[in-house]
Amino acid sequence: MDNNYTYNPDTYWQDTEDSYPHYPTVRHRKRFILSSLRKHCPGGSFSVFDFGCGEGTLLATIQKEFSLQPEQVGGCDISKQAVEGARKKLNSPYLLHEMYPTLTQKFDVMICSEVIEHTTDYENVLRWMAENLNSGGVMIVTTQSGSIHASDRYTGHTQHFILKNLRKMMEGFGLNMLTARLWGWPLFSLQKYLTNIRFDRIQKNYLEGNITLHKKITFSLAYAAYFVHDLIPLGPQIYIVARKA
Repeated sequence: MDNNYTYNPDTYWQDTEDSYPHYPTVRHRKRFILSSLRKHCPGGSFSVFDFGCGEGTLLATIQKEFSLQPEQVGGCDISKQAVEGARKKLNSPYLLHEMYPTLTQKFDVMICSEVIEHTTDYENVLRWMAENLNSGGVMIVTTQSGSIHASDRYTGHTQHFILKNLRKMMEGFGLNMLTARLWGWPLFSLQKYLTNIRFDRIQKNYLEGNITLHKKITFSLAYAAYFVHDLIPLGPQIYIVARKA
């Protein structure tokens, strides 16, 4: 990666939108989020807001699986490019190109997946989510721990987190922990270290550009192998599910 590289969210989504939904870790995060919704929102009808929704793939999947109406889903992102992509997938009045939008309703579920590591304002992000979450509602957060690698700098990470500190912060906003775990050792951990060696090649051949058959096969093999991480509560990935009192 060029030492002069500066992360730009619009450029990032423009370069990665086609391949991004196929990344193995993205698929596992989606699996974790969907499983959490099935477990903690058993009624099957709820409203959900995705803070940092990207191009809307996760929201579109949730809407389809739980048969939600357009007004039951929403999201925001600082990338105009990403929000435009989300609007192509979702006919929702709550897809907003803002950091802290003023909402006309509170939501039953707040999701923040791979966002707070991108901003030093992470405490205010979590506070905003808690304030816009209905009482008894569920907040799902995924983020990163451990060292910051080339792949993390490429996506604009500003810091990583210690799980116990993040739990304490969220509990301070009136959230009770339902799940709080680490995930990703040993294979995802190894992936992050190996990408440091020749990240420019990984960036060009796998992260950016259109999805190809070669990429699909590689990503699918990694996705299958990464199920081993469910058995080991260690690694650079943080998964948290909490309920508002």
